[in-house]
Amino acid sequence: MESLYSNISYRLRNSNAFEKIIFLNIGIYISYLILELFSLSYINEYFALTIDYLYNPWSIITYAFIHQGFYELIFMLILIYYSSSKLINLYGEKIPIRIFFTGIILGGLFFLLFYNGNGPLIGSSAGAYALLFFMLCYMPNHIIKISFIKFEFKYLMYLLFFMDIIRLFANETPDGGAIAHLGGYLAGFYHYTSLYGIVDFKRFYNKRRKPRNKKNKSPADFSRQKKIDIILDKISKSGYDSLSKSEKEYLFKSGKK
Repeated sequence: MESLYSNISYRLRNSNAFEKIIFLNIGIYISYLILELFSLSYINEYFALTIDYLYNPWSIITYAFIHQGFYELIFMLILIYYSSSKLINLYGEKIPIRIFFTGIILGGLFFLLFYNGNGPLIGSSAGAYALLFFMLCYMPNHIIKISFIKFEFKYLMYLLFFMDIIRLFANETPDGGAIAHLGGYLAGFYHYTSLYGIVDFKRFYNKRRKPRNKKNKSPADFSRQKKIDIILDKISKSGYDSLSKSEKEYLFKSGKK
C-alpha cells in the first residue's frame, strides 16, 4: 500500500499540468460516485454551472472538472491528453493551459447567455475543444494513426462539428454542452489568430504531400529539420515565449507544409 502511494505521489510530482488535470478529473469522478452511494449531491450543488451561478461564482471554472458518465470522462480525458501533448511539444505548457482555461470560461459564458434549459453544465469539453480547434487551425492535415487506420486530423474535427450541429438543432432546446463547445471553438480560434493572424484556409483543401524517402533528402531538407529541432529544443527548455519573432515565423511556416 505504501509503495502504491509512493508511486502515485511520484507520478503526480513529475507530471505536467495537463496530466495533473487528468488526475484531478479522475479523483473528482471517484468522489462523485462515492457521494452518490449516500444520495449526496454536494459536488453538483456547489460546483456545477447553473443559471444561478452568482451564488457560486467559482462554478464558471469548477464545472469543467465534474463528469457523471464513465465513457464521457474517458473520451474527454483522451481528447485532453492527445491535444495537450501535441501542443506542449510545440509551445511548452503555458500557452496550451491558457487556451484550455479560456475555452472553459468562454464555454461557460456561452452556456449562461444562450442556454434556455434548466440543467447544469458539467464537463471539460469546452476546454478540450479549444485545444482541438487551435490544432485544427495550425495543423489541419496532421495524420492520426489508430492501429492500421490513418486519417487527417481535420476529418475528426469535421465529425465533432457535425455532432454539435445535430445537438444544437435536433431539439427545440439546444443542448447546453454543444453551446459551450461554441465558446471552446472561439477560444481556440482567438488564441491562434493572436499568435499567427488570419487562418490560411487553403491548407484545409490541399492534399498532404507524400514524404520523400529519407535517402533522397537534399542538404536543404536536413538543414531545415535541424533548425526546427533547435527551435523545439528551445521551447522545451524555456517555453514558446522565449522564441524570437523570426523563430516563431519559421516554426509557423514549417507547420503549414
